[in-house]
Amino acid sequence: MMKKMKSLLLMLLAAVLVPCMAAAEENEADTLLLQELTEWATRYQARAIASTPLNDPANSITDEGYEFIYDFATIYADTPVMSEDTAISAVVITSPEEEGPRGTCIDDTTAVILSAFYHENDGLRGTRDFAVLYSIDLLPDSLQWAQVQRNGQRVETIQYAVHDQMTTGGDGYTDAGVIYTMQDGTVSAIRVYGLNSRITQRQVYDVLTALRDVAIADSYAQVPFSYDGASLAKFGGEDLQFSGLDFASMTPEEAVGVLGNPIDDLWLEDSGNGHIRTMTFADCEITFLYNADKTNPRVYMLMLTTDGMEGPRAVRVGDTFPEVFNRFRNGEGEFDGVSREELYGSEASGEFGVAEYGSDASATLRYGLVLEDGSHVVLNLRFTTMVLDEIMLYMAE
Repeated sequence: MMKKMKSLLLMLLAAVLVPCMAAAEENEADTLLLQELTEWATRYQARAIASTPLNDPANSITDEGYEFIYDFATIYADTPVMSEDTAISAVVITSPEEEGPRGTCIDDTTAVILSAFYHENDGLRGTRDFAVLYSIDLLPDSLQWAQVQRNGQRVETIQYAVHDQMTTGGDGYTDAGVIYTMQDGTVSAIRVYGLNSRITQRQVYDVLTALRDVAIADSYAQVPFSYDGASLAKFGGEDLQFSGLDFASMTPEEAVGVLGNPIDDLWLEDSGNGHIRTMTFADCEITFLYNADKTNPRVYMLMLTTDGMEGPRAVRVGDTFPEVFNRFRNGEGEFDGVSREELYGSEASGEFGVAEYGSDASATLRYGLVLEDGSHVVLNLRFTTMVLDEIMLYMAE
């Protein structure tokens, strides 16, 4: 049953999303235009005029105007009664049965949204919080831009915006756009906003400065993600460098330099006439092995059980199984028909990927590599109800 569920999930995702990811790499779509937003909103206004709201807009006043709640959308406008003369400021849809601009929908993935619009940043390079998709500076006439807001690898919003002076007749700039709210990798809400808003030239230039700052930073990128596991690299030495640390060569002093002083620092004697030191930090626990004189420390293990720190390939506690599985090489081995799948290589060689599935929706992903000095490193990822709850990296030999 687990194999069937997993295989069905991956087949469905691949069938729907691989073409969209390919489209994103060869993106030829246009930038967002104000006209398409207003035309899209006008269609919803027409539906609203022919419908009765589920609430009393006269008693629902917000910063964006009177709120009209329908089963197909929520609309914000400047009058308490919807008519052809009503000015629409924003439209929000949350129903999978509705279409946003350019045919985008609730439950679409990040790749689908990116493929629907022009962009210049396939790798989503930027900072850990933002990535600029494009910034077209035609000031003082207009500024068009798009960005991704994220929490590490977790995309939270995708925004496309238009600041156009021509449309306002010189009375400031438009401040319109569309925001896709993302949850667990898919769209949960689509908001077209600012259809009746104006901002100053100074504000527009401030936006441009912020976009340039993100583009210049270029300190963070999305980890390669593919439903074709054979296209991904094997777990390797470069994956041991993450969150400012290098697991293979890390010393206690380097750990403190990156993570700050430990919350706890425990020393124990081991049976081999040496010492074990476990340093507990805010976001991880690191174990070092020492000789009998408490010198020459060697890193042994790093464990993450909270989502405050990214591990190899930026995996974090709280990630779902598909999110993690599709960042690593897979698809080259056999499934035993019960609970174990060989993803690539063999454990005997030290370079491998293995998945093990439990009947209770638990799972474990395990990857190994051999360093130049012959030592073996293993990454163990434990999932409960298909959500990552423990990341362990350790020296096997």
